[in-house]
Amino acid sequence: MITDPTAVTVFLAGFLTILTPCCLPMIPVLVVGANGHALRPVAIVVGSTLTFTALGVLTGMVGSVTPDTVRAPFAVLMLAFGAVMADNDLNEVYSRYASRLAGRASRLTGRIDEDTHPLGNAFSVGLLLGVIWLPCVGPVLGGVLAYVGTTADVVGSARLLATYGAGFSVPLLGVAYLGQAGSTRLLDSVTSGASTELFRTATGYALVALGIAVLFGLDKLALASVTTWL
Repeated sequence: MITDPTAVTVFLAGFLTILTPCCLPMIPVLVVGANGHALRPVAIVVGSTLTFTALGVLTGMVGSVTPDTVRAPFAVLMLAFGAVMADNDLNEVYSRYASRLAGRASRLTGRIDEDTHPLGNAFSVGLLLGVIWLPCVGPVLGGVLAYVGTTADVVGSARLLATYGAGFSVPLLGVAYLGQAGSTRLLDSVTSGASTELFRTATGYALVALGIAVLFGLDKLALASVTTWL
């Protein structure tokens, strides 16, 4: 059960990252494929959650070795990812280069034949899903990783990135198992009722604000104030 407000925020970040017109139309293609498999969505989810958790462990380890030293670099990373999301010109440049890396990742997943090994192919897609969708998920995922790096907590970092992966996975499983009619309705409702640019810009400014808070130690001050008040 998720009770930590930070965990809730990270879960929502994963959920909203994929539930946007940028990512959502590609979900049926990923989870069904040419012939499909009943457990293909589950294999994708397991692979992606494993990757996100591993990233959380690695980032937490870096932060735990030199917690005070890496706070500033991680804060700058949050500012950078926030600027990429908030500014259209920066986002265009980022997307152009990220798309090249995403193309290479997609070709890697093709090395496991989907018809012969549908679950193996799906698992490899899950492992590389963050890279495949890098133009869409990169800034948000990068911002989350930069944040967990400032916590200097390996276990907590792994937990938060697993939580992000859980939020990321819910729309995948939902679209996969709602059936064709339900998937179409969900796709239509999201793409017609949500603004990708508005979501991206709002998230970008939120990352910028968080980066500034971490850079100047305002997060510690706020935490100390809340602790004292309690």
